[in-house]
Amino acid sequence: MEVDRANTARFVGRVLRQAPGLLSLDRRDRGDFLRAFYRRYTDAPVQQLRDDGWELFSDLLLARSFPAGIERVRAHRKLGHRTVLLTGALDFVIEPLRPLFDDVLCASLGERRGAFTGELTEVPPTGEARALLLAEYAAAHGASISEAVAYADSASDLPMLEAVGYPVAVNPEPKLAALARRRGWLVEHWSRSPGGPKRLLPLPVDVGS
Repeated sequence: MEVDRANTARFVGRVLRQAPGLLSLDRRDRGDFLRAFYRRYTDAPVQQLRDDGWELFSDLLLARSFPAGIERVRAHRKLGHRTVLLTGALDFVIEPLRPLFDDVLCASLGERRGAFTGELTEVPPTGEARALLLAEYAAAHGASISEAVAYADSASDLPMLEAVGYPVAVNPEPKLAALARRRGWLVEHWSRSPGGPKRLLPLPVDVGS
């Protein structure tokens, strides 16, 4: 059963009221922003959100994805490259994407008696943490990070892009686009799949203000 519309509306309204503070926090530290935002899942039913994650995949992720991105991942795997998805998104949101990659490193929430605790079990892979995780991953698999290809769209991913041998800026934000041009990095522009319904991400039940 999906979260009812009244609870969803209250959750969205509360997030919108807090948006200025959240944006300010995001600019200072993406990891702190994610920790603060994901606390809104405290006491949310685990199974319901995991089920909604699969509905999200069929209703939104596939319809609004970047076909070129999916094809690129498949091309890398066909060439025998090991593929890794590094994301600060929660595991139940990106779970349907796991079969595309060899490994997925993402954020996850603690669970207690069938509900999320709202606390992250590991530091979300953002900023410099992504570069460190990628270096550790390469070392663990006997690979050289200098031979790795990394795709990113945000300047917050600069540490990771600078660490690899082949950085690619995809649909980059203005700051990253300018840096990529100055450094001679490859810049690509991928288009989304046309159409598809507009649907909210799976949201937790509002358990109080």
